[in-house]
Amino acid sequence: MFAKNKLASAVAAAIGVSAVGVAQADTVFFPYVALSETVTTVVSVINTTENNWNSDGSARAATHLHYRFYYKTGANANNLTANCEEYNEYLPTSRNDIQTIDLGGIFGANTSGVLFNDPSVNNQWQQSGRDYAFGRYLIPARGYLTVDNSNADPSFIANRGELANIPTLSGEAFVFEFASGAAWGYPAYSSLPPRAITDTLYPADFRYAASRNPADVAFMPLSEVTTAFLVTPVSADQTPDVANNYRARIDIRSTVRGDLFDRDENLISGTSPVDVVCVGRVNLPDLISDGVEARLSNGGWGRVWNYRLVQVGSNWVPANFARANQPSTGGLTPTPANAAAGAFADPRYNADDGAVVIKLEYNLGATLNGEAVGGTYNNAIMLRPDPNNYFLNNYQ
Repeated sequence: MFAKNKLASAVAAAIGVSAVGVAQADTVFFPYVALSETVTTVVSVINTTENNWNSDGSARAATHLHYRFYYKTGANANNLTANCEEYNEYLPTSRNDIQTIDLGGIFGANTSGVLFNDPSVNNQWQQSGRDYAFGRYLIPARGYLTVDNSNADPSFIANRGELANIPTLSGEAFVFEFASGAAWGYPAYSSLPPRAITDTLYPADFRYAASRNPADVAFMPLSEVTTAFLVTPVSADQTPDVANNYRARIDIRSTVRGDLFDRDENLISGTSPVDVVCVGRVNLPDLISDGVEARLSNGGWGRVWNYRLVQVGSNWVPANFARANQPSTGGLTPTPANAAAGAFADPRYNADDGAVVIKLEYNLGATLNGEAVGGTYNNAIMLRPDPNNYFLNNYQ
C-alpha cells in the first residue's frame, strides 16, 4: 500500500496542477465505493460531450475527464468519524465514450483497471499510461467518486449541437463480492442542469440527492439477515479540496421517541443515533439496543432519519443548509426547534435531508424464512430522495 504522502505526490506529479479554484460544469456522483480483498466496485462513466478538460485542467479541450476519489483506508476504513482523504487526476475520454473501470484493480489488472476490451482509439486511455484503478493501493477502503467535465453554459452547449439542460455525464456502479458471486449496484447521480451561466460554477451541489428524511424502512429478520446502512453526507460542494469532513447523523425514530415496530405493530423503544463523517457503514445493531435486537429476531420496520450536523461548542447538533443565493452558498446553521410542532419540537425533525443512504441486506446463513436456500442472497436499496427536496426545486 502506498503511504498517503507518496500517493499524493505521485498524483500531483501526474496532473501537474491543483484542482483549487477550477470552475467545473457537469459532474456525476457515485456515492459509495467499497474495496477489500473480496469486494470491488466497478463503475461505468458515460460522457456525451466534447467539452472536457485538458490534461493540465484547462477547460474546453476534448480529451480528459476529472476524476476525484474520496476515501478512508486501512484502520480508518471502518472509522465512522475519520475524515476522507482525496486525490484527483485528469484522465483521457472522448465524446460518446463509455469507460468501465474496476476501482480496486482486481479485474483489468493488466489494463489499468479498464475493462471489456476498450479499444483505446478515440479515447486514448492506453496511450496515456495512466492507472484508472484509483483504489489499487488502498485496499481495504471505502469512499465515493466524482467525475466532471468542462461542459459550459447553455449557450455554449447549443453551439456544440448538444441538448441544453441534459446532463452530459452519467454512470452506474456495480459492487461485486467476487469471492461468493454476490453483487448489487446503483445509478450514479448527475448534477442538475444549469439554468443560467452563474449556475455552471456550482455543479457539485448534490444536496438534492439526499435520501428522504425520514424514510419508512423494512427490516428483515435479524436472526437470518445482516442489515446495514451505507451513509454518505452531501453538501453544496461534494468535491472539497484535500479532504472531506462532512458529518451527518442517522437515527431511527418512528414516533417522538427512539423506537421502531415489530411485525405485530408493537412499538419497541431503544434506539441510538450514529454519526458518520464523509462515508461509512452503520450496522443495524449499532442503531438499536441489545434488548431491541432480541425482540426483532423476526424483523419489523422503523422510520430512518438522516441529517447534517454542525458543531456548536463541544456538541454536534442537527443543521439546515443556507437558503440564500442557491446553490452558490451551502453553509450550515443549527436547526431551530419548532415550538408550534408540540412533541415534534426537537430540531432533528426540522433538519434538512443530509445524506445518501443505501440499505444493504445479505444472508447470515443458509436460510430465508427458516427454509433452506442454496448460495448467497444479497440486496441493496438506495433510499430515494424526497421529490419535495428544496434543493431539487430551488436552484439558479
